[in-house]
This record gives sequence, C-alpha cells and structure tokens, in this order.
Amino acid sequence: MKRAATNIAIIFLLTAATIVFEISLSRLFSYLLSFHFVLIIIAFSILGLGIGQITYAKYSKMINHSWLWWMALPSVTMFLSFALLLSLSQLGVSSSSDFGLPIFIFLSTIPFIAIGIVYAHIFETDNRYVSTLYALDLIGAATGALTSVFLLNTFGLVQVVAIAIGLLLLALVVALIAHKNRYSKILGPLVLGVIFLMGFAKDALNFTIPVAKDPSKDLYRLMANPAFKSEKIESRWSAFGQTDLVKFTYPDGTMSKSMFIDAAAGTKVIDIDELAKDTVKMRKVLSGFPAVFALNFLSEKEKDSVLIIGPGGGIDIATTYFMGFKYIEAAEVNPSFVALMEKYNPSTFLDKENIKVHVNEGRNFIIENKGKFDAIMLTIPVTKSSRGTDFYGLTENYLFTMEALADYLDGLTEDGAIYFTMHGRQEVYKMLANFLELQDRMGVNQIEALKKVYIYSDEMNPVLVIKKNPFEQKTMEEAHNTTHYYGLDKEPFYFPNIRQESLDTIVQNVNYQWFMFDKLLYDISNGSYAYDELWKAASINLSPVSDDSPYFFNYNNGLPDAMTTPLWLGLFIIGWFIFNHMNGWKSVSFSESTSLYMRRKFRTWALVSFLLGFSYILVQGYLFQVLNLKLSNPSQSFSLLLFTFLLGNGLGSLVTGAFKKNLSRKLITYTVLIILVSLLTVYVLLPIWYKQLSEFWIALFLLLPSFFIGIPFPVLLKTASSLKEKKSIPYLLGISSVAGVAASIFAIVISILYGYRFVFLLALLGYGLVIVLAYRSKTLKIQNT
Repeated sequence: MKRAATNIAIIFLLTAATIVFEISLSRLFSYLLSFHFVLIIIAFSILGLGIGQITYAKYSKMINHSWLWWMALPSVTMFLSFALLLSLSQLGVSSSSDFGLPIFIFLSTIPFIAIGIVYAHIFETDNRYVSTLYALDLIGAATGALTSVFLLNTFGLVQVVAIAIGLLLLALVVALIAHKNRYSKILGPLVLGVIFLMGFAKDALNFTIPVAKDPSKDLYRLMANPAFKSEKIESRWSAFGQTDLVKFTYPDGTMSKSMFIDAAAGTKVIDIDELAKDTVKMRKVLSGFPAVFALNFLSEKEKDSVLIIGPGGGIDIATTYFMGFKYIEAAEVNPSFVALMEKYNPSTFLDKENIKVHVNEGRNFIIENKGKFDAIMLTIPVTKSSRGTDFYGLTENYLFTMEALADYLDGLTEDGAIYFTMHGRQEVYKMLANFLELQDRMGVNQIEALKKVYIYSDEMNPVLVIKKNPFEQKTMEEAHNTTHYYGLDKEPFYFPNIRQESLDTIVQNVNYQWFMFDKLLYDISNGSYAYDELWKAASINLSPVSDDSPYFFNYNNGLPDAMTTPLWLGLFIIGWFIFNHMNGWKSVSFSESTSLYMRRKFRTWALVSFLLGFSYILVQGYLFQVLNLKLSNPSQSFSLLLFTFLLGNGLGSLVTGAFKKNLSRKLITYTVLIILVSLLTVYVLLPIWYKQLSEFWIALFLLLPSFFIGIPFPVLLKTASSLKEKKSIPYLLGISSVAGVAASIFAIVISILYGYRFVFLLALLGYGLVIVLAYRSKTLKIQNT
C-alpha cells in the first residue's frame, strides 16, 4: 500500500505538470510562430505521450533496470526542450522553413515521450490499483487545467514552465524517497535544493521573451524596420497570450504607441485627451476610422448608447466619444489589453464617467444586456493567434455566426444598428449570407431584408451596416450622395432604395461594363436572383456560418490548408492502428505461455481502447463547444470546463476501484449509461435550462455525463490486468492516447465539414461499438490450443 501511495503522488504531480506545460507551450507557440502551425506542433506533442507509453511496453526490462534515471528524464527534457525552443526563435529558425517545423515538432514532443514512459511504468508495476491511479491521473490533470490559467495570469510564461518543471522534480523526490538506495540519499536532498533555488530565482525567470524572427509576425516586421525606432514599453503574459505595448519614434520626431497580441494584429493606442487638445490631429485620426462616416448620419436619439466589441487601443471609443454618444461601453476579451490601457491610456479607458470598459467576451456581454444599445460596433476584432485551433479558440469565429448576429439584433434598440468594419469584400459577403439566411428563417424575404443594409468602401476596409428596422429613404439618399464625394463608393458598394446606374459600351473593340452598386447584391435586393446565389456562385466558401460549425474565416470549399498536416497525422494514426489490428498485434511480444484465447482477448481490448479514447475526445469536444458560449472569459471558461470534465472522469474512475467481478458486464452497463446520459443531457436538460445556466451550474451540469464517461476505460484496464503478459496495460494506455490525438484532429475536421452535432453522434456510435465488442468478448469461450 505504501508503494501505491507513492505512485499515486507521482501520477498526480506528473499529470498536473503535463497539462500546465501543454497549455504553456500553446501560448508560447502562438507568440513565436505563425498561428496555423500551432495546432500541428501541439498535436504531435500530445502524440508523444502515446509514443512514450508504447516505447515502455517494448523496452520495459531495460527501463525498469535503471528506473530512477528514467524518472529524472521528464524534468530534464522539459527544461532542455523549452530552452532550445526559445533559442531557436532568436536564431531565425521559422516554423515555415523546410527544416524549422520538424525541429519544433521534435523538441516539443521529447518531454511528452519521457512523461509517457514514466506514466506507463507506474501503471504496469502497480496494476492492482489501476483504477485509483487512473483516477488520480485525471484529477491531477484537472488540477493542472484549473491552476494553469491562474499561473499564466499571475506569472510570466518562463516562470510557469519553471513551476511545471518543479512539479516534475518533486515527483522525482517522491520516487527517490520511496527507493531507498545509496543514490537516493544523495540525489533527494540535491533535487530539493534545486527546487529551493528555483523559488529564489523566480525574479530572474521573469524575463521578456523577444519576438520571433518570423516575417509573418507584424511586431517583428515593424521592430525590424530601420526607418523608425521601436521600443517595448511593457509586456504581459496571461492565459490569453502575450500582450506587448510598443512605442514607435519616426524620423520627424513624432511618436505613436501600438499594442499587439501574440506579436500579431497591432492596434494603435488613441488618447482622448491628446486629441481634444489638437483638433487637426483629432480630425485626421477619426477620418482614418472607416465606420465614422456612417455615424455622421445618426440623429441625436440614435446616439444614446453604444457597445464596442474589441476596442483594442481605443479608436472606436474615441470616435464614438467625439461623435457625441452619451454612454459608451466596451467589451474586451483580453484582460492584459485593458490592464495596459488603464495604466498607459487612462483618459480613454478609465477616467471618463460615460465610458466603461468590461473584461468580457463581447457576445456574452450582449446576451446579458439585451435591448440596450443604439449601436454595436465590431472593427476587425481578429488577433490572428492560435485561438482558432483549440476548443476555446473559436472566440473570434463565434462573433460572426448567424446566432451571434441574432444576439446583436436582440441587443439593439428599435432604432439601433450594427457596424461591421471588415478586412475585405469576402467578409462582407459572408456576413451578408448570415444575415439573409437568418432573415429568411425569421420569415423576412430578401427584398425586405436588404432594406436594412448598406455598404460602403474605400477598397481597404469595407463597412457593413445592418439596422434592426429598414433605413429611412431620406437618410439613405443623403448618405449615398456623400459616399461619392468622399470616394467611398468602391466595391463592395450598396444602398437600399437607390436606383442602379450602369454603363455598357464598347471601347476599342472591348465590351466595357460598369455598375455603380455591386450587381449581385442589387439583383438580390430586387428579387432578380435568389439570395443563396450569393454563396452558391462563389469560387470560395461564402456559405452562412452557424454555431454548430463556427468557422467564419474558413474560405476554403472544404478543409483549410492549415488542417492538411494534422489530417495526415490523424490518418496515419488510424492506418497504424488498422495495420496492427489486422496483424493481430504482432508487435506485442507475448510470452510463449500466452494462450490464443488471451491473444484474441487483447486484440479486442486494443480495439475497445482505441474506440474509448476516440469517443472520449469527440464527446468532450462537443460538450465544450455547446457550453463555452455561456461563459464570459474564453481562457478561464476552457479551464473551468476542462477541470470539471476531468474531475468528473476522475470521480467515475474512483468508483471502479470497488469493481471486482463481472467487469465485462459493467463495461457494457456503464457504456450504455454514457449514451443515455449524453442524450439526456444534450437533448433534454440543455434545451430546458440552457438560458438560465450560470458558470457555477455549468460546472455542475458537466459533472453528470463526465462521471459516467470516466468509468469504462479504467474498467478495461482492470480487465486487462488479468492477463499475465506485463506489457498489455502500457499498450492499451498508448493506444488510447494516440486515438485521442487522432480524435482531436477529426473533431475539427468533422465540425468544419458537417458540424459539431455530427461529432457528437459519431462519439455515440463509437460507444455503441464498444458495447458490441464488450458483449462479444464476454461471450467468447476459452478454446484449448
């Protein structure tokens, strides 16, 4: 029992450190690398756990012989890996280079392989307590998920990684104390001394990570530009990423400040008090804000209140302030943005009584304040970071779905309007597709719907204005005439109730056609074309976007290019599994005494392990996707959901410790319960209570399905422990791990192509196959060989 307590402590520390390091790596790579490479590297890294577990199964005798040295490997490899990753970014090694991506993948995977080896060793050598070990593994991961956000919001990234390494060193100390030999007496105090010194060196570890020498990073390009000087004023790490405030000094002596999230998508800092002192500068700054033109045509009664989603450095706030809005609210999802602006730009973010900035996700804030705003403004709220590739990374895409648009319309007063400032015409078309489809579902035809819309553009950043009710004819005529005067009549261009002007002539034997308004939009507005022609005729993906498949910025007709490498990885994993399964897992070195019956049993167990690992990630992904919209802070929301889900799994696993007999029957029973409880949760409980759910109740709500989801796999491990072949449990652990990596990739692929609801149904199908296999295994009779 003493050894079991030691292993439980090691497993808890090991998995908590793993989760903290994994989340830290995702933040590091989002800052250092082009955002579409982050998913690739993280997917390969987590695959390292499965590789490590299978590696142990193959070389267990050698590893067991020098166990304490292997126990030290996770902390050593984590330190070396992280140090080398920081160094490579400064040597100009880019993830987009021919050899850069493989190097980043290799370095980030090594620590996870080492952790997987230690993990498998503990499970194999103490398989009597496999349920308890698995439960503490999940509870440790839950603890790591919950504390990672606090750590990243409190300390610098390097300090957080040092804490993860410290947890691994503490696990080593526990192992050294348990193994009483001559090395333990020396190494134990030595490792404790290292941990002690790391605590004193925390200030030295709080250094700023320089921006990577990657041309795709906006901050690097600007700071490398010799035409002007640049200086970082302050940098802050948080669970959201790194935020940098940078000052630029130009040859004429003028200065400006900009903020960057993960070294991309800079936003200029605008000081209201400075503009108020210099009316010439104020006009120049405000004239550069595309949406200011539309605000000129609002009456006083339409300027009582405005909500700005993603205010960045304050240009939206300053514009609405000087345009006479009485009360201004802003929702900024990145807490570091707000903290830096309150410190360095208080006149815009803090000092004015009629300006209130909230740290909140914009859409969630609107849902809580329906019917309140005369204007809702979204000015390109896109950071180009890795948040598009993880479960809480759909933050920006969720701002642009049909359901989000419905929330915005509900958040408007009767005279209110939404102002979208976009990157280009494709974004305008896609948002219009959302609007027209939404209006059609509400019983409003395309002719009436487009009376609530107008679009103007200077060719750079088109502005799409959508009103809750149709625009007045007089206002549209005045605004339309003024756009021509200021050159805002470039495509895409459209105003309702204004006659189309066109020119169709032959110039030097060339047929020349010109239309004042976007011809497709104008023809849809008068009923010449069906509204769905807007996306059906396009060569890129302009289809409406829903919360079930919230990928607004995917313009590929199919999968985005960034998913190609992960998809190949997922297909490789499935191919690897099928090959080994068809060959009867010959790679598993069964002893000669292992019967044919037990070999056949292992083959079934391997398939069940793969299906459980695969289905687990799919159902997790769906539940997170559904519930995340109810939570106000994406990073904290994801941490809360992951903590609750893993805690529920851990509690379920603890229950299996009491299971002694009829394990196959219990595997069938609890897998059936997973399907029933999941269906009950998704189709009955969620629809009834969804609108009333708070963050606390969401956490409790998720415990119900997660409890049952945590039961089948430890039951399978307990069943496999009856096999005298010592390598079975590490193999099953490794198979489940690699299946989870494949599932995380296919969850995104399937949700892009068919939606998250299909991901959920596929997860239930996987559990259904587990029931069939478990029943067949239960009825399989022992045959003499």
